Amino acid sequence: MAPAAIPALTKKPFPLESHRVWLDSDRPVVRPVDICLERMEVKMKKATTKRLLATLLSFAMMFALVACSGNENGSSGGNNSANSGGTSSGGGHEVELIDGATAPEDLTFGLTPFEDRQTLRIGFFTGSPLSYAFLFADNLGVFDALNIDVEYSCFTGGPAMMEANSEWDMASCGLGGVCTALAGYDFTLVDVTDYEENMAIFVRPDSELANDPTNPDLWKGATVVYPAGTTGQAVLAQYLETMGLTLSDVESVNMDNANGLTGFNGGTGDALVCWNAIALSAEDIGYVRVTDSGQLNLPFPCCTFAQTEIMESNPDLVAAAVAVFHLTYEWVTESEGNAAQAAAWYLEHCDEEGFLCDESIAERTINWWRCPTVDEYIALFTETEPDEAGLYTSRDLLQIENDILSGFDFFTSVGSYTEAQRTQFLDDQRVDNSIALAVKEMLGR
Repeated sequence: MAPAAIPALTKKPFPLESHRVWLDSDRPVVRPVDICLERMEVKMKKATTKRLLATLLSFAMMFALVACSGNENGSSGGNNSANSGGTSSGGGHEVELIDGATAPEDLTFGLTPFEDRQTLRIGFFTGSPLSYAFLFADNLGVFDALNIDVEYSCFTGGPAMMEANSEWDMASCGLGGVCTALAGYDFTLVDVTDYEENMAIFVRPDSELANDPTNPDLWKGATVVYPAGTTGQAVLAQYLETMGLTLSDVESVNMDNANGLTGFNGGTGDALVCWNAIALSAEDIGYVRVTDSGQLNLPFPCCTFAQTEIMESNPDLVAAAVAVFHLTYEWVTESEGNAAQAAAWYLEHCDEEGFLCDESIAERTINWWRCPTVDEYIALFTETEPDEAGLYTSRDLLQIENDILSGFDFFTSVGSYTEAQRTQFLDDQRVDNSIALAVKEMLGR
């Protein structure tokens, strides 16, 4: 249970430029339930056809792989999609792209390939775009061209990813996992890969809350389903604060992101907090989006950690991986075709991992993705400013540190962490800009 009063979260202008102007008109809006249900029916029919085609394609790809088994220089572990369109090749890697997608002219993105073959183990967040540029780069052949093999360990939660840290060298997660790592582990935070705007609150379309979602009297005593200890909880707290309420004014039911939607479908709760593909699924079912982290101006950062061992033994590999991530994001945003290819690869991976998704959800998930460009990443990790909360005065903070603290301070206010832990990771400079500086140098920015 939350304390009686929760400090208002720090709100600041969204830090990134939008790079996907052709999709602006497709941003989700609240729609009448009949339109949502009609769209859902159409997509269910499409999904049936899609599964049949996928089965046939799987057999075709199996025979193709047998025919090509003599090629020893395959991809580093990514999932290559065979579609009509252009081709991408690097080393012994070749993949066909869908119509409209174009491969980078130089699959190294101007980076110098390693002389010896490298292996990088990545903790991968399934279903969240915060990890997917690694997979897209792998599918394009970028890692192969740089002489890097990539191995993936997939997770659906940040805290679990941090606990299983023996399985990865670098790992990306949302702010809940970020705070867990900063407070309880010695990993180094080296990158920011997304600012989550699609952390949404939904209500049932036939409810009083749907008709009057800003009425505090209707929220008092309402049952809300959300994953406790995540930024979903922070978004709910901020929305309640706009009506003069706190978390103590509602009944909380703790369910993880995917199971929350299942429980809500089964009748549990008056409101639901969820994000990314699950939020889009909730919207398609017909639930009404009343707000989200983007509307509340609280786009929480998703970040990447590196283990101490690889930071000490092979920082160039860490820097190369970080550079590739942002350069691949820029490739995705260059055209509709590239974005469509990214969505196709995203859907393919979700299907393989059993994660709820369809073609429309995949496309919209890529549209919601707000990764910094290379230059924006460098700025976030090099430009400094005072602590916005005024608590830490030993030095100015990196911009990314202030962005992280907007969520960390909320979790501290509800008892998850302490101010001493806050001070400690700032004193230890666990948010490290040495990789950003290395990326800046290697790309000549």
